[in-house]
Parts: sequence; C-alpha cells; structure tokens
Amino acid sequence: MTSTEIGTLYKQYFRQLCLYALHYVGNLDESKDIVQECFASLIKNNPALSNPKVYLYNSVRNRCIDLLRSRKKERIAPMDDLSYISDEEAQRRSEIEVQLWEAVDSLPPKRRELLLLNKRDGLKYSDIARLKGLSENTVRNQIFRAIESLRNNSKKILSFLFCL
Repeated sequence: MTSTEIGTLYKQYFRQLCLYALHYVGNLDESKDIVQECFASLIKNNPALSNPKVYLYNSVRNRCIDLLRSRKKERIAPMDDLSYISDEEAQRRSEIEVQLWEAVDSLPPKRRELLLLNKRDGLKYSDIARLKGLSENTVRNQIFRAIESLRNNSKKILSFLFCL
C-alpha cells in the first residue's frame, strides 16, 4: 500500500474511526490517539489489505479493548450516552455521526456557531443572544435556518438525532 493510498484512507476514515473509538473509551483525545496509532501501525507494517475499512475498524476496536483492559474495566463494550451498544451499532452510529458533523461543518460559520452553542452546549436563545450581542429573534431565526439546512441535507441524520 502506497503512502498516497494510506493518506486517502486517513482522509476518508479518520473522523468516523475517532467517533467509533469514542463509543468505547469516552474521551475524544484518547480516541484520536488510538486512531493515529492504528494508522501509524498501518504505515509501519504495510499489510496487504483486501478490505481496508474492516481492517481499520478491527484495529481501532482492538486498541480500545486493550486500553479498557489495562484500566481493568468490568465491561468492555461500546456505549452511547445511556447504555451499552453492540460493536455493529457503534460502527453504524459513527458513520451516521460523521455525516452529521460534515453537514454541520458545511453550514455558514456564524450559523454553525449559534447552532452548536444551542444544541451541543445547551445554551438558551437568550443566553446566546447576550453572549453574541444579537437579538433573541436573530438567534432563533439562524438556528431554525441551520436545522432546516440539515433537514434538507439528510433525513437520515435527523431521524438518528431524534432517536437519541
């Protein structure tokens, strides 16, 4: 496998592998480290791969399990916010989550910022308005437009969000 091919795999899978690892270890920095270690191993060992995606997911899962075992965790399984989920579900969710983040990243910067302050950080419209020096109606309108844009981009993403 050439360095160009590995670079392409990195660009294609890094984010979703980090989200997948996050379901196991619960820490974004550790998730990124695990995924980077897997790519470093891929570069070093350069195995012949018939299915690089399967190889990368297996590598990430195994490194996550190793980390959890070293911490003597009672149960080694991926989780969402509320409960344990299957490995397949963690993989499926990571793929949907990466679509969501790509859609959010495609929003205009100010609109994206307001949406994240509200949905990710849990701030109320009035708090965001005060923080950003905007009217509450402007904040409400921009968040509504962001959600509409996401809805238009992907019904699948929104159905996933409402299932959480």
